[in-house]
Amino acid sequence: MAGEALPGVSLTSATRGPDPEPLRTDVAAFLGRLRRGPVGTPVRVESWNDVVAAFGPPDGAFATPYALRGFFENGGRTAWVLRVSGPATTARARWAAGPLSGLAATGYQVVATSPGAWANGARVAIRYQASTVAGPPTVGVRVMLPGEPPETFPGVPLADVADRLTTSRYIRLVPDGPPPPPGRPGPISLSWDLTLADGTDAAPDRDAYAEAVTVQAELPEPALVALPDLGADLSGTTRAELVLELLRTIEPLHDRLAVLDVPPGLTSVDEAAGWAEALTATGDAGLLGCAAAYHPPLRVPDGHDLRTVPASGHVLGVIARLDGERGAHHTPANAVILEAVDLAAEYPEPQQVRLFDAGVDLIRCTRGRGLMVWGGRTLSADPRTRYIAHRRLVHLLVRAIRRAAAPLVFDVNSPELRLTLVRALTSVLLSAFRAGALAGARPEQAFRVVCDDTNNPPEQDPGQLVCEIEVAPAVPMEFIRLRLVLGQDRDLEVIEA
Repeated sequence: MAGEALPGVSLTSATRGPDPEPLRTDVAAFLGRLRRGPVGTPVRVESWNDVVAAFGPPDGAFATPYALRGFFENGGRTAWVLRVSGPATTARARWAAGPLSGLAATGYQVVATSPGAWANGARVAIRYQASTVAGPPTVGVRVMLPGEPPETFPGVPLADVADRLTTSRYIRLVPDGPPPPPGRPGPISLSWDLTLADGTDAAPDRDAYAEAVTVQAELPEPALVALPDLGADLSGTTRAELVLELLRTIEPLHDRLAVLDVPPGLTSVDEAAGWAEALTATGDAGLLGCAAAYHPPLRVPDGHDLRTVPASGHVLGVIARLDGERGAHHTPANAVILEAVDLAAEYPEPQQVRLFDAGVDLIRCTRGRGLMVWGGRTLSADPRTRYIAHRRLVHLLVRAIRRAAAPLVFDVNSPELRLTLVRALTSVLLSAFRAGALAGARPEQAFRVVCDDTNNPPEQDPGQLVCEIEVAPAVPMEFIRLRLVLGQDRDLEVIEA
């Protein structure tokens, strides 16, 4: 925000955005299609109002906006959004400004801020006023977009108009013509009424989604991932390959969970179960432990109508809400879903059993309580990676361990370094034990940290330090083993053994 404080003095202030918090496990990443907004660039949002400001209101064309609304309505607090798109075109119109002294060019392209058909029909009214006793020549710009609030930029000096419009949500000015001749006086007033056109949408392909998957993996904050439009945008083996690529990308990170939706075209129980069984047929417990699938879709209010939307956004909101209320180590099940009024399909008990056996977690409608999340398992059948609560406990511990160990990566490998590392990790694990995340009546029953000559023998490369961590989650009583390695290049790596 900028304003004139005194003649010749300009005061500008801007709100500083919050810093990412990598230790949090309630932050979600949404990869999908939206009405407008930057393509492939992650945007951090902290409310539904932030989503609408950055990406526009939902218009019924895509599922991701409704998933985001469900996330925030169910208690989510922070999300990263990556808009995925094919080779769309950007709406534009030409402003033939003419030789007005003060402008950088005699013509401009008025270009929408992002690709897509969303800006088609947007009207831009530009009014020029010659210099008066009150000051130099100015222009006023008003942008009117169907379905969104108008923007007004009054009394902008000609030399500043392109810079001032960089704050617009809707348009930018791009010079498109030679500079005007110097010193030529302009008319008393002029006006232009422009309409943007020729913007088009394009469905994303596998490469567009793969790029978004790579980008989200580089964000340290998200611990949850959803792709609400994936089932509609890709099909068959292409869709399955993308899901596996997502899991292969996040599995080495050990710090996030993907929540998947059964593709909307698979309407029968056998088709939905077959989709899940095709994924689990890989047999890779490590990969399958990174994902959970929820079904059926939900019916949510949309103006005066009801709309069917994937369940992933609402489920992520429930997980985020329970994370804040109870902690990441609690099972995100038997919890009420808010701001949804019905299920898209009701299944009798034998069909529910069929989905359960295939690894799909259910959304159920129970008498007296409404819609509820009814499952807390990943797609893995291996007991070590089957339970969402255990996986999210690992995610929390890995994030905390990284934070504790990262300041030590450049220290000399010595007994003092080992002791410092053990103390830092013990502090992290004690906090988890006191929060009820670990089993046992005493800390020594709940976890062990080993970093001594047994796993760092004298003949080992002195540029590598190994620290082994064992934790017993509260239920069931099975140990989870983590291996922390400070490599020769001083990188920090956490490996789940």
